[in-house]
Amino acid sequence: MSQVIFVADFFKGDTLGGAELHDDVVLQHFKSNDLLYDYKRSQDLTEQYLRENTDKTWFIGNFAGIRAEHKAYLTGNCDYLLYEHDYKFCKLRNPITFPDFVCPPHQLTNLNFYFGAKKVICLSKMHRDIFERNLTMTNLVNINCSMWSDEDLTVITSLEKEFRGNKKDKFAVINSSNPIKKTSETVAFCEKNNIEYDLISSPDYHSFLRKLAGYKGLIFQTGHPEPTPRVAIEAKMLGCKFMSQKELIGVAHEDYFGLSGMAMIDEVRAMRNRALRSIVGWIDE
Repeated sequence: MSQVIFVADFFKGDTLGGAELHDDVVLQHFKSNDLLYDYKRSQDLTEQYLRENTDKTWFIGNFAGIRAEHKAYLTGNCDYLLYEHDYKFCKLRNPITFPDFVCPPHQLTNLNFYFGAKKVICLSKMHRDIFERNLTMTNLVNINCSMWSDEDLTVITSLEKEFRGNKKDKFAVINSSNPIKKTSETVAFCEKNNIEYDLISSPDYHSFLRKLAGYKGLIFQTGHPEPTPRVAIEAKMLGCKFMSQKELIGVAHEDYFGLSGMAMIDEVRAMRNRALRSIVGWIDE
């Protein structure tokens, strides 16, 4: 089997983002199965490094930092998979302003890079559907989920048990300065509808989960069609209700989204294991 070079704009430890946490599960799986040759931040790629590694399979997450000439070299000379977290076929990376999320032709970009991939891996049925509306592609696949490590699932399991039947009669709202998280709009929604809420945040991932676990539910609004927002599944795994704009939440359209608590935790673990087997299989095709 080919050795893998994992490329992404950032990795776990650089920033506390959902894409980076998700990527790290795949990265650690490659390591533990002796598949990982190297991992590189997008901005650190060089033409010499690319030329020296045309025999490897490249696994590419977020790639805003990859230079155009390096994308062209990969397209023409390397086997690679794109592990898509949003919509980088759109110049805005966000098709929300366009009817049915279909971008006008002048807003499309990175087309050769997508068409040249062995696989473009989507994270939900909605995510894949938006790709199919915009691009005529035969290399799209879908893993239906985000991924959590065994360590994180152990923490979530412990919190679910600790707070089961012991939750505040309030909803949580994520306190974020990121405009796409729409904190002010969510607060306005709660106040308009007389919903009791608390703003929650923490720079530490497990501390954030502990705070969330103590509420009966999470109210979440977003400014783009979310392929698979991790916090939606985290809320469900913790036994919380989840209230949002269903039309913008990819996982809300998945068959398993009705699960909660331990049933959701078990399903997430099973989906992760199936997804990792699929990814290794696609690399080996």
